Amino acid sequence: MKAPEPRRALRPVEVKGDPLADVAVLFMALDENRIHGLFERLEESEIRRVSRAMANLGKVDIDHVERVITRFRNDVGRTGAVVGTAETTERLLRRLLPNDKVSEIMDEIRGPEGKTMWEKLANISPEVLATYLRTELAQTAAVILAKLPAQHAARVLALLPSTSVDEIMLRMVRMDSIQKGVLQDIEQTLQKEFITNLSRSYERDSSQIVAEILNRADKGLVEHLIKQIETREPHAASRIKRIMFTFDDLIRVDRSTFATLVAECPADKLQVALTAASPELRGLFLGSMSERAAALMRDEIENMPAQRRKAVEDAQADIITIAKRLADEGRIFILDEDEAGAE
Repeated sequence: MKAPEPRRALRPVEVKGDPLADVAVLFMALDENRIHGLFERLEESEIRRVSRAMANLGKVDIDHVERVITRFRNDVGRTGAVVGTAETTERLLRRLLPNDKVSEIMDEIRGPEGKTMWEKLANISPEVLATYLRTELAQTAAVILAKLPAQHAARVLALLPSTSVDEIMLRMVRMDSIQKGVLQDIEQTLQKEFITNLSRSYERDSSQIVAEILNRADKGLVEHLIKQIETREPHAASRIKRIMFTFDDLIRVDRSTFATLVAECPADKLQVALTAASPELRGLFLGSMSERAAALMRDEIENMPAQRRKAVEDAQADIITIAKRLADEGRIFILDEDEAGAE
């Protein structure tokens, strides 16, 4: 009988990459009893860090898992590919921690990305942040904007009422330094009243859903539904109208950036879209072109055969999509209705 070959000692493999991600792999590869024992030995801040890493892990191939757990092979209950998601992390945490603590941790994980409060704010759309700042004191808004990247702060300012902007900028000019205690209070308030509430509504914002549906509905139906919502839910109606953006709303694009929008629009789409545009909006588009381009566009529109309503609506929807992308990139500015009317 052939003697069994001696077992070769496993050579330790150096694990490269993000150490915290490797810890997350190890946690996801262990059985729940061992994970429970490890969590009991961690501080709350450490649990938060590991939980975030687990939720953001995604799918990890088996080779990487094996490299990470080689040093712990004898203690691992199972091996193989693991998938770390917010859902699997939440289920695990609910077996280890009180529900309110789990909700708090998962709110942070599901909220806007970023390690610090100010990184989170920098990842929130200017429209959402501007809506929040409208209800804040000018001094608080000044502190928040001062902590944001300059480009992001400028985009937020462009969405605030001009009267508020004047006071906020004056506070920023007079701001020598921000006391640590004041900054901590603002951070705590933002986390409690803004980031957490925002993250809880991130996955399904009813106003956003309704606005997107109405943006694609018949104009007559939209007017009827908005009136009904205004009667019964005036605050919701106000938010929906702010979120909604129609082709006619392009009149609110800041004049200094309108040419950027025109340059990005495909000529064939713009021709069809402008066949049903108001004279003022059509004039604004044509006035932002060179004389030759405007003359060609005007001639094409006047000699174009009648377009089906769906073709016009599709073309206008494409232009709206372009405008929203440019606004998100900070290349054009869309003013509030009162500001646009003052131009």
